[in-house]
Amino acid sequence: MATTRSKNADEPESRSRFKWLLVTLATLAVAVTVVWWPGCKQYPEVTSAESLSLMKLLYNACNTRDLDKLSRVEQGIDRLASEGKMSAGEQDAFRAIIAIAKQGDWQRAQERSLRFARDQVR
Repeated sequence: MATTRSKNADEPESRSRFKWLLVTLATLAVAVTVVWWPGCKQYPEVTSAESLSLMKLLYNACNTRDLDKLSRVEQGIDRLASEGKMSAGEQDAFRAIIAIAKQGDWQRAQERSLRFARDQVR
């Protein structure tokens, strides 16, 4: 009898843990779906043809690990921003990728710049 009571006493705790596990897994599934779903974009749309050109240059700079090209991208961002041709969101996206490249993580910067470009496809 004591064993049966012990099992019954542990049952609510076990169910509670199971519920929390299910909630956690469901939350993770939703998060992964939102991030990786083809229609969900991580990066903003660019607002000008010049920004698209900078995006190509950024990818090329990251792919070839070329600091001079990366510098040209930065100069282009500054120019377009001062001319009002680039939104704050675009600037943030470009600068975040540039920061990754400057930290020496060229592969990750290349992947991010490619994702930035892919997010432009409607």
